Amino acid sequence: MDKKILYILALLWASTACENVIDVDFGDSEPLLVVNAQLLSDPRTQQVYVSESSRSLLQPVLDAQVSVEVDGKTVVATLLPEEEQNEYAGVYGFSCPIPVGSQVKVTARRDSREAWAQSEVLPGAVITAVDTLRVTEQNLDSTEENFQFKVSFQDLPGRSYYRIGVRADFTIRMYNSSGESMDVFSTYEFPVSGASDPILSGSAVSISILDLEPTYLVFSDEMFRDQLCTVRLSVPVQQLYPFYYSWEGSFYPSHAIIMASYVPWLETLPAEEFHYLSALNNLENFGYDAQLIVEPTTLPCNVQGGLGFVGVRNRVEGPAIQPKEKYIDYTYYGYDYE
Repeated sequence: MDKKILYILALLWASTACENVIDVDFGDSEPLLVVNAQLLSDPRTQQVYVSESSRSLLQPVLDAQVSVEVDGKTVVATLLPEEEQNEYAGVYGFSCPIPVGSQVKVTARRDSREAWAQSEVLPGAVITAVDTLRVTEQNLDSTEENFQFKVSFQDLPGRSYYRIGVRADFTIRMYNSSGESMDVFSTYEFPVSGASDPILSGSAVSISILDLEPTYLVFSDEMFRDQLCTVRLSVPVQQLYPFYYSWEGSFYPSHAIIMASYVPWLETLPAEEFHYLSALNNLENFGYDAQLIVEPTTLPCNVQGGLGFVGVRNRVEGPAIQPKEKYIDYTYYGYDYE
């Protein structure tokens, strides 16, 4: 028995005697350029975000040289005005057509550092039909009146990835008690929500927003490869029209007429951008909980010489839906200023 105890003690001593404590000094590495851009295949003004990595939050870079190359033709992106900047990145704008099939390269330079990323514009799917319906849907333990968009399209050949949504364009024509009018224009993306469970019938497939990745509304064609697909998007009825009562100067409206136009859209994504937006969904919708054991979320990066992600999406739009005009009496809500 004594020999066994001595043997165990000897093993313990041998294992501890071989330990070496090594102090590692990581030092301060040179910050990396961080380039992020979610571009669309149209000539509208688009934005590139440039930051610098640090030990804590990203630092905005306001003195970078940013360029966008489309099939060999280079456009310089310029720093946008101060009111369009944010605290994490310098925001640079440019405008040029980005045709289908083109190679797009975004480059940011600062001092001796250079970071760049390249992406290809894929063909767009064709929206074959758009239908609308007012429905009552169950939402947890309550019901909700929703305006439902049914967007149908033909899947592209091969493995494809998509993003979908609805844009709302408004013209708010406000009148004062003297009969004078003033127009205000507004546009934003609808906060679409869940419809119902997916229905598969014959060669046509119907999926709901519940089957899509939340927030960024991305999905693959795994359920409907090479078939016709219908995606159902629901918007709460009370959010169909804005209650707009912000104005400038001495024009005080007594009532307004709101003219709306709802435009469903569908984007085709490269595979790497689909995985990038899916990872963002995980981060933004579930966050971090130290009490849970979850698989770590890794954000894909396609920027060479730095960090970040640059993608180009091909967007196609369906026919606009124009419901009847809505009348708002501001004096009913207490906004009588005259």
